[in-house]
Amino acid sequence: MKLWCISAPSRLLILVLVIAPEVASFFLPSSWSSPAPNPGVPFGALQSTPAGASRLPFSTFQSKQPAGAVRLPLSALHSAETSFETSPLANPLPRTYRHFLYKSFKINYDVSSTDPTRPPILLIHGFGGSINHWRYNAPYLHSLGYNVVRVDLLGFGASDKPAPSPSVEYCMELFEDVCYSLVEHVEGVGEVERGAEWIVGGNSIGGLTSLLLGRRLGHARCPGVVLFNASGGMTSFRYSELSPLLRPVLWLVQNVVLGQFGTAFWNNFKQPSNVENILRTQVYKNNDTNVDEQLLDIILAPSYDEGAREVFLAVFGGQAGPTPEEVIGGFEAGQKVLALWGTGDLWTPLETGLHPGAEFGRYAPEGVEYELVRLDGVGHCPMDENPGLCHEALGPWLRGVRALP
Repeated sequence: MKLWCISAPSRLLILVLVIAPEVASFFLPSSWSSPAPNPGVPFGALQSTPAGASRLPFSTFQSKQPAGAVRLPLSALHSAETSFETSPLANPLPRTYRHFLYKSFKINYDVSSTDPTRPPILLIHGFGGSINHWRYNAPYLHSLGYNVVRVDLLGFGASDKPAPSPSVEYCMELFEDVCYSLVEHVEGVGEVERGAEWIVGGNSIGGLTSLLLGRRLGHARCPGVVLFNASGGMTSFRYSELSPLLRPVLWLVQNVVLGQFGTAFWNNFKQPSNVENILRTQVYKNNDTNVDEQLLDIILAPSYDEGAREVFLAVFGGQAGPTPEEVIGGFEAGQKVLALWGTGDLWTPLETGLHPGAEFGRYAPEGVEYELVRLDGVGHCPMDENPGLCHEALGPWLRGVRALP
C-alpha cells in the first residue's frame, strides 16, 4: 500500500505533525515551491573533476571508488597542507575517513591537519547529510588556519547504523553525546591539543546539536557556536506544543502510520528522482547549481547501508528533544553564537514557526552574544548552496571570537 493512498488532508496533517522539518517536503508536490534563478556559483572551481577522474552516476550509489577515479580525502592532504586550499575536490568523494568507537559503534570522522596546535572547529551535518556536506566549507576554514574536524553522526553517513533498542535511542541527546565523545577522543589521541578552545558549527539538527555541545563544553572549551539554519528539534512538534485535540493524532502517526507504512514511506523517500527534484525546487531555494551528482551521492549513498531504513524511521518517529531557546538559555557569559540563516528556507523559517531563529537571541543570558546574519533568498543548507556568502560573514566573526596564532 502506498502512502499516497491516504487522503490529501491526512497526508498534509501527517507531514505537518511528524516529518522532520528539513525533509518534510520530500512528499509534497514539486509545484509547492519553485526556485528563484541565480546563475552565481560561489566556489564553483571546487566542483571540477580532477583530470583522469571518473564521475560516479548517482543512480549507482556505490560506496567504493570506481576504477581510475582520483581519491582526494581531506586526510590525503595532511602532509601537504598548502595544497588543501587550491586542490579540487574529487567526484565522488570518499565516504570513509577514520573512525573511533562510541559504545562499540564506529563513528566516521576526519581532521584536516596533522598539526594539533591549530584551533579546532567541529562541523556537524543535518538530517540526511554527512561529512561531505561540508565540501566547500572545510577547505575554506582550513585555509584560515583551523583544524577542521567533521563527523558522521551515529546512524548517518559512513558511521554505524544500529537498530533502535533500549541502549540506542535516537534523540538529540544521543547526537550531543557522540560529538562530545569525539572531542574527547581527538584530544586524547593527540589529533587536537588537549584543552583546546573549540568552535562548533552545524546545519539543521546539526545546528541544534552544536548548541547542545556548546552548552555542555561551556565558555572555557567552546567560546563560539555557528548555526546554519538550525532546526527547532529532531522532529517538527512536541506534544506540549500541540492542542489536546491534535496530540492523539501525533501519537497515531508516530506509533501506527510509520510502523504500518514505514517501508513504503522509506522506499518512496529515497527515490533518486524524488530527492533531486526536492533539492532543486525546495532545499536549494535560490541557486540549484550545486545540486550535482556529487551532492546526490553524498545524500543517497548512505541510504543503501544496512540499518539505514530503521534509523530513518526512528528519527522521524522520535521525540523532538530540547528546544534551541532553552539550550541557549544555558550558555555561559562570554560565549558567542553566530546564526547564518537563509531567508528562503521553507523548513526552518527564520521569522515564523514555533522556533524562529530571529527570536533565539531573546533567550540568551546576559553576557552571551547572539548575532544573526540574514542570507537573502538562500534555502535550508546555506553552507552548500551559497558557501561564498556564508564565508563572507563567518571569517570576520571567527577572528572576533579567537585570534589565530
